[in-house]
Amino acid sequence: MTEKVFVESLDPSYRYGYGVLMSKVIAEHALSELGLGGALEELRILVDMRKPLFAVSVRLGPPLPPVRVGDCARVQEGTDGIHVVLLDEGQAPFLARLLREKFGGSLEQLDRWEVVVPRGVMPAKELEGLVVSYPEERTMGRVMDAVDRIIPVGFRVRRAEREGNSLLLLASENPLREEWVGEVKEALKRPPVPVPPEKMEGIRRKVEAAEILPKFKEGAMPWRL
Repeated sequence: MTEKVFVESLDPSYRYGYGVLMSKVIAEHALSELGLGGALEELRILVDMRKPLFAVSVRLGPPLPPVRVGDCARVQEGTDGIHVVLLDEGQAPFLARLLREKFGGSLEQLDRWEVVVPRGVMPAKELEGLVVSYPEERTMGRVMDAVDRIIPVGFRVRRAEREGNSLLLLASENPLREEWVGEVKEALKRPPVPVPPEKMEGIRRKVEAAEILPKFKEGAMPWRL
């Protein structure tokens, strides 16, 4: 399987330090918990323990097309109106919000799966083409959740930059300096350097033995471990 998570120290003297390696373990765990592995092309973590500075760069895969009503529901003309029958429960909250915004109190809810849109307010074909949700935006929301779990506790000074399907977030305990931002961006221009497998084997054994991951399942990792 192609490696997607990379962690590197900006301080050469701490190249494979415990905190650096632990960042990779936590990141992989967060992505697995949130089911994001397939949505990412690459996640890079750059750290400097002395500043301290923690940067996460995420690049998503190619954007998916928007989900439309016809993709997640069956739309049928009836004598009493247009029946919309939900087929994809994952889209339920987004479809419900769309229909409420468009038709408000005129909707008739038959059950949890089916609603009726009054006749004459919109052609069925037009209704089928309405956008329910944008997968890329939903994925980016989950990515932000993962990043929150990865960033060390106490790193509340943050700066985020997003461009298309890419996100860069820097965090620190101290005010972020422009030269730090430049240092991170220069490092990201270089190809990622994988951590040698033998370095990760030892840290993963320690994590499993100490049962560390369950402690941080719902929150970020500490900086000083």
